[in-house]
Amino acid sequence: MTYQVQFLRGLRIHGFFEIAMKLDIIPVAKIEKRFMDTLKNENLIRFAGRYKIEILADQDPNEDVPTFLQILNGISHSTIKLPGKPWQIKYKYKSSEGITNIYLHNEYLTERPSIIFHHGHGRLNPIHLKLFANKVFFEKFNLFSVKAAHHDSISALRNKCINTFTNLSCVMCASTLAINEIIDFHKNNSNKKIAVAGVSMGGSIAALHYFYFDSADYYFPIISYPNLGEIILDKNIKEFVYNYETVSKNKSILNSFRIPKELMNKPKNKIVPILANSDEIINFKKASDFWKGYEMVNFNVGHNTIFIKMEDIRKLILEKIFTKE
Repeated sequence: MTYQVQFLRGLRIHGFFEIAMKLDIIPVAKIEKRFMDTLKNENLIRFAGRYKIEILADQDPNEDVPTFLQILNGISHSTIKLPGKPWQIKYKYKSSEGITNIYLHNEYLTERPSIIFHHGHGRLNPIHLKLFANKVFFEKFNLFSVKAAHHDSISALRNKCINTFTNLSCVMCASTLAINEIIDFHKNNSNKKIAVAGVSMGGSIAALHYFYFDSADYYFPIISYPNLGEIILDKNIKEFVYNYETVSKNKSILNSFRIPKELMNKPKNKIVPILANSDEIINFKKASDFWKGYEMVNFNVGHNTIFIKMEDIRKLILEKIFTKE
């Protein structure tokens, strides 16, 4: 039996050829119209209320929350690989626990590069991947995605993810570890490039992996930057945060995701931050200040309307990866 046959058989054993979540290729324009129609004539505050988004509803405003690095160093986690199932990262940190899923959406081929996509926060996350991926990406990449823990229902999202800052931090840490699991798998089996892309919350997670692991070849954080505490406590989204006036005074939340100075020396030529200069959620000035000195790309759109620029973003990703191949 050749090594290649053994390898492919091994993939089947681990369930990667049993595609766990079918990703239908729907014309992007059709999805964009449906997505934009949902938001049309409905501002973000009403939209948040409609989907019962209330961040930090159970947060003790005086809690000294752990930093991302403390969680990363203290979280216990295991990878579960069962035939015909998505890979899972099962994690626990103090009272926070959950399961993060890893999907492969096409046949894994060692002779092509891989790309990992991470969705944004909330109810609409399944749409994000469908907007991001198209036929060209299916042909040119092994397409992986990570689904954050507690993103299967509004109830789980509200009660196990966004209700406390530590719960949300652990969800993001587990997704960062899931990305690392995929990168390790790819690098152990292929000499082709691997990239990480994420939108909104997924963009923060992509950036966190860049600073803390830096093992992918390229990173594309979209409409985000890594400081979750600063994002949540920004006045842009105070209507989304329970007890904002009190919680916003908690300095440990504000500082919990600050990138340590010693990690700020990563190669800048492997990451392309993509921002929206009319973003209603992510403070554009703070984000652009953070990414100053990087190969930053700005689009004249808002947070949700970034999706109408996905064709441009895909082109940017393809040019970055394949001109270096």
